[in-house]
Amino acid sequence: MVTSSNPATPVQHAHQPPPPPPPPPPRSIHEVVRRLIASLVLLFVSVSTACFVAWLVLRPHPPAFEVNSLAVSGLNISSPDFALTSDLELAIMNPNRKIVFVIDHFGLLVTYRGIPLLRRVKKPTYRVEIPGDGSFRVKLELDTEGLNDERERAVLGDMKGEWSKGAVSFEAKAKVRVKFIAWGWLSRERLVEASCQDLSVEFSPGEETGKLRDGGRICSVE
Repeated sequence: MVTSSNPATPVQHAHQPPPPPPPPPPRSIHEVVRRLIASLVLLFVSVSTACFVAWLVLRPHPPAFEVNSLAVSGLNISSPDFALTSDLELAIMNPNRKIVFVIDHFGLLVTYRGIPLLRRVKKPTYRVEIPGDGSFRVKLELDTEGLNDERERAVLGDMKGEWSKGAVSFEAKAKVRVKFIAWGWLSRERLVEASCQDLSVEFSPGEETGKLRDGGRICSVE
C-alpha cells in the first residue's frame, strides 16, 4: 500500500501598515508671540522703507512766503505810551505739484532791530488746504508785545530817527505747522519758519499810520 503525502502549504499573513508617526508637540504660546512680533516688525520696516523711498522720489519743497501788505498804526513818537497795532497779510504758496499742504497753526511776530513788538498766534477754525501750485492768504491783526521801560525808550529813540525820514524798517517772522500729504494717504509734518526782512513802512509827515512801501516782500525759509 502506497501512501502519498502533500507538502504543507505555508500560511500567508496579511501585511500590516506601519503605525502613524506621533503628532508634533504643540507650539508654546511664547513661540507664537515671538513669530507674531517678528512679522509685525518686518511689516513696519517694509512700510517705513517704502515711505522713505517715496519721499525721496517726491522731493517736497517747503512752502514759500510773501508779505503782501503791512500797515502799522499808533506810532506816536511824542507819547510816552507805546501801543502799536498792525495788520499783516501773508501769502503762503505751495510750490509742489503732487503734494497738498494742510496748515493748522500760524505764528507771526513783527520786530524792530531784533526787539519783538507785535505778535499773533492763531489756530484756524477750519481746515486750511493748499493744493499743488496753489496759495493761501491770511490776514491777521497783531497784538502789541509788552516792553519794559528801558527797551521802550530805546525803541522809541531809534524809531524817532527813522520816522523823521519818512519810513521805519521792520522785520517779520512766521512760524507755520504744515502737513505734507501725497496721494491722499502718505503724510509727514514739519514746522516751517520764515524770515521777512526790510519791511519798510512809509509814514507821511506827522502821521501815526504807515503802510508797506513798494509792494510785497519775499521771505526766506529757514
